[in-house]
Amino acid sequence: MMPFEQVRGCLRVDLLVTDPVTGRKTGLTATVRRTLKALAKARFPYCVIGATALAVRGLPRMTRDLDIAVVIDDQRRAVDVLRSSGLRARTPVGSEDDPEPMVVFVDPATGVEVDLLAANGNPETTVIREARPATVFGARAPVASLEHLLLLYLYSNQPRHLGDFASIVQSGKADLKKAGRLLREMHREMVPDWNRRVKQALSTPPAPPRPKNGRAHP
Repeated sequence: MMPFEQVRGCLRVDLLVTDPVTGRKTGLTATVRRTLKALAKARFPYCVIGATALAVRGLPRMTRDLDIAVVIDDQRRAVDVLRSSGLRARTPVGSEDDPEPMVVFVDPATGVEVDLLAANGNPETTVIREARPATVFGARAPVASLEHLLLLYLYSNQPRHLGDFASIVQSGKADLKKAGRLLREMHREMVPDWNRRVKQALSTPPAPPRPKNGRAHP
């Protein structure tokens, strides 16, 4: 995992590009660059979310795919753009009358996945609208903020997303008050869940002490 650095007012990050088991290149760099450059030419709003956005915003973790969000009305155009960039849909793409909320693409050249999320409401639509540009693998793209990522992860029970939520809270890099205000404006009924998750993240119990001499007692 390489460090990120400030580049002309935006963040640039080099993610894990080598498989820690096989030592082979994952192909993530090539797929991300090609996908984001294709989307940059499109005439509809989108943004990078997920682990790539998390890393760009200063909290890198291992990832093997790229997550993109668009509003549901632009899903068909996004599907066409991703196909034209050389990606193949691994899951059904739906239709204009019955769009799929998530379409998984794969880059046949690298095997890397690109997940396309079609947003039909908040917090996703706000995340897309307010995403700020950053440079990822040399490609310029709108990327979700840490505050917006917190809201996205709040609605997920996937173990890795629970961990990402806690990592953001514990990092001190996100404005928790701002995220809380945004949530109250969007879905006030979720505030108790937000308070509980934040409290849990900030009150993580300490790790147990190591045994003396590095060995466990019988």
